[in-house]
Amino acid sequence: MIDKAILDEVLPVPELETLKEEKIAELKEEGFAITNFHSGGVFYTLLLIVLRIKIEFTELLRAILNNMTLTHSTGAWLDIKAADYGKKRKKAQKTQGLVTLSRTNDQGEAVKIEKGHIFKTQKDINGEELRFFAIEAAVLQKGSRSVDVLVEAEKEGSRYNVPEGQITRSLTFLNGIDGISNGEDWIVREGSDTEDDEGLRTRALRSWSELAARSIEDTFINAAEAVQGVLFAQADCDHPRGQGTVDVIVTGTAGEATEGLLDEVREAVDKIAGPYDNILVKSSETVPQDIAVTVSTSDVSSEEEIKERISSILSELLAVRKGRRFNELRRSDINFAIRSSYSAATNAEITAPAEDVVLGKDKVITLGAVSVTVRRE
Repeated sequence: MIDKAILDEVLPVPELETLKEEKIAELKEEGFAITNFHSGGVFYTLLLIVLRIKIEFTELLRAILNNMTLTHSTGAWLDIKAADYGKKRKKAQKTQGLVTLSRTNDQGEAVKIEKGHIFKTQKDINGEELRFFAIEAAVLQKGSRSVDVLVEAEKEGSRYNVPEGQITRSLTFLNGIDGISNGEDWIVREGSDTEDDEGLRTRALRSWSELAARSIEDTFINAAEAVQGVLFAQADCDHPRGQGTVDVIVTGTAGEATEGLLDEVREAVDKIAGPYDNILVKSSETVPQDIAVTVSTSDVSSEEEIKERISSILSELLAVRKGRRFNELRRSDINFAIRSSYSAATNAEITAPAEDVVLGKDKVITLGAVSVTVRRE
């Protein structure tokens, strides 16, 4: 938003009382026929209505002025301005992936999973569960112990890019099925949220880099981040694999990018690559980080409830989202997250990691095993 001091200088918004007194003084000076300017009078009421309209119209002009430039516009205004640079806001999309159904007895009868069958996660601390629908019929054949079912999230959003082993339930009973789970690389297409204003604005402003005679770092980043499902992209143009080589590192909304997403990025990057550029598009690498913490509290909740609450806070801290430093984890950040999100905690002692974790630029730190010890006060 344009600085308020600048707006006040260009389009000042007068105070109603000051404006009223000025107008009454002007009318008296001009010898206006009506002389009753007392509160409650008909003309007084009409005058205040007109002055209020003037103030609100001035505020409207300030809003219009604020949204006339790409650097300050927001919402639908930003969409209009970004279109001038050939950029559109990335829409949200649904997660697609494979849920594995298994059984211990390979002599059981064939089990058919209908299209539209619903799988879901366990309820979280807030009582919410995520649902996924089978988008293709599947059959666990006689003599087989497992089958992969292609599913799609109920709604758009990156929150459906759940970690391994989270989708473990079926809405209706499946006779002959002993286990339901999603594997480590279960995602086929990353789910994503609608692009925020900052992301769209940054891509639009980087459009100037596309005018360069040869592609530069910002050009590669802009091409990659325009692809749906890409959360963050980096470009190493310092000849990482020899003269003329460029590495484009992609972080998807689920962390490591799927091969399908990398193919889309390769296609986008190839369009702006020079004739002699040697470009490698690769995914960032997720690195699980175990966290062990001792939380002191006088909370009367059960130990399991407290542990679940702390685990939920740590999951949110290390969620793959825009604005986070993916390759860094500070012990102070862990302490702050727990103390600020769980007000009943009087202290949080971090055992692991033993020191701050800072990895390479192509790494994304994710949550590994969580160990929570509750100390009653």
